[in-house]
Amino acid sequence: MTAISESAMLSELAAEFPGYEFSTQRTWEGVSLIAVRQDGSDRPGVCVVITPDLDEMRRALLDGMRLESGPP
Repeated sequence: MTAISESAMLSELAAEFPGYEFSTQRTWEGVSLIAVRQDGSDRPGVCVVITPDLDEMRRALLDGMRLESGPP
């Protein structure tokens, strides 16, 4: 994890991706971020991302949003 607190990371992610619920979980490698798409979001269906890296979480969610929106 980076130098910012877990709660600050979760707040940043929640503000950037309002259709997801974010939490942390202790894993063998340390602490991982978890994103789960909320019921009633604009994009129905299941999407779960688990990673210890904040930037990787953002990239995965942004990539998923691009895939769901279709070709430009």
